[in-house]
Amino acid sequence: MADSLWYPSVEDVVTIHDDVVAEYPDTPDGVRNRGDIEFALNYIEEGSFGSAPETIHQKAYHLLRLLVANHPFVDANKRTALNVTVVFYFLNGYRFEYNSEVRTILKAFGTDEAAVDEAETTDYLRSHTEALDLAGEIEVWRDELVRYGLAELTGDSLDPND
Repeated sequence: MADSLWYPSVEDVVTIHDDVVAEYPDTPDGVRNRGDIEFALNYIEEGSFGSAPETIHQKAYHLLRLLVANHPFVDANKRTALNVTVVFYFLNGYRFEYNSEVRTILKAFGTDEAAVDEAETTDYLRSHTEALDLAGEIEVWRDELVRYGLAELTGDSLDPND
């Protein structure tokens, strides 16, 4: 199945994990099993054993599930999975506006993933996302993108006030 979705790399996921850990000084960092991250990312993009998630919401479900249940990090697996999923949605044109119910889902993935109803959870994801107006989002973030993004890439200051 060819599609034009953006998929995170292992390095993207590890970077997101590092950012999560940096926010919480008592959280130990470290990757327990890089292969578990690779499997999760490969599964949402390519599938395995003859089945593959098709919709963005099915892919998000499995991204959350696999990054929590397989416990690839020393700590912060649930927080990392949630942040990776938010970024996955965003970079594919959706805003994921989760609520406290997501904690219950993440805890269930961490303790008894088989007890999580895939259809119900996918419906939750679908009902808590909305398509983004990417042009509008770029306009809102333009100054920060120019100031931090492009300046970081070029080493130049592009702020006319500097």
